Amino acid sequence: MKHSDAAPLPAGDFSQWLRDMRAALGGRGGMDVACGNCRGCCTSSYYVKVRANETAALERIGVANLEPGPPGDPGSRLLGFQPGGHCRMLVGRECSIYPDRPETCRSYDCRVYAAAEMNAGEGRTEINERVARWRFSFPAAEDQMEQRAVAAAARYLRQHPVRFAGGHVPSRPSEIAVLAVKAYRVFLDPPADDATIRASLVQAVADFEA
Repeated sequence: MKHSDAAPLPAGDFSQWLRDMRAALGGRGGMDVACGNCRGCCTSSYYVKVRANETAALERIGVANLEPGPPGDPGSRLLGFQPGGHCRMLVGRECSIYPDRPETCRSYDCRVYAAAEMNAGEGRTEINERVARWRFSFPAAEDQMEQRAVAAAARYLRQHPVRFAGGHVPSRPSEIAVLAVKAYRVFLDPPADDATIRASLVQAVADFEA
C-alpha cells in the first residue's frame, strides 16, 4: 500500500484503535472516524447490511430501497446503491438518515485497510485516497507488534485461500481486512505449519463471533 503525497491524517494509537474496532465489530458501539469531506464509503457501490432488529433504520430506508439479505441471514436486508455507486440514502454529499443509519455504517472505518496494509480495491478511489493518508502512532512496543500481526494476517488471507464457516472463502478486500482484525492474535506468534495456521484462523474468527 503506497502512502499519499497529500497531508497525512492522524489515525490514533494503533492498539487503542484495534480494541475499539474489535468492539465495534462485536456490536459494542460504533467508530469515531474523522471523515472530514470524504464520502468514499457512501459512493463506492457498497451494499449495506441492515439487521432485522434495526427497526428505525429499516423504517427510514423504506421497503422500496431494500433487497433480500445475504444467504444464511434471512432476517436481514441489504440497502443497495444508485447508478454510479452512491448509496440510496445519500442526498448531495450528506446522509439523509444519519441519526438512524445502520450498524454497518456506524462500525465502518476505512482505517482498517491502513491497519492491514492494503487498499479497498479497484474502483474505490476516494476510499483509497483516504486510506493512503492515514498514519497510526505506535507509542509502545505492543502497538507495533499488533499492527504487524494484523498486516500478516491480511497478507496470509490474500495469498492462501482459507475456508471459513459455511464453506466461505473471503476474497473482497473489506472481508479480508476485517477478518485480519478478528484473527490477528494468530500471527502474534504464528504456528510453524500451514495447516495449523489455517485451523487457528478459522477458530479465532469463530471465537470472536461466538
